[in-house]
Amino acid sequence: METLWVDFNNMGKEGVRLICKGTIDELNAKSIRLRDGLELLIWDNDQDDFGNTDNLIVNAIVKYSETDKCWVAQFNDADLIHESERK
Repeated sequence: METLWVDFNNMGKEGVRLICKGTIDELNAKSIRLRDGLELLIWDNDQDDFGNTDNLIVNAIVKYSETDKCWVAQFNDADLIHESERK
């Protein structure tokens, strides 16, 4: 499964929007073509107040959102975890 950096602060009505420059750059660099039903492991940077990094990560499904007029990654909020919590 491909991994993709996203900005979890860029949530739309149907999922996280895949329109940030960093996301688009990574899609191009990895030659990922977005399509309905594509499964991705998406992640975003997360640091505590001391600068320690433990990124957020979650499995997501891609779909084109007519509401947001762009590609989005949908995921269950309850499945969002820090990388250190992965089994």
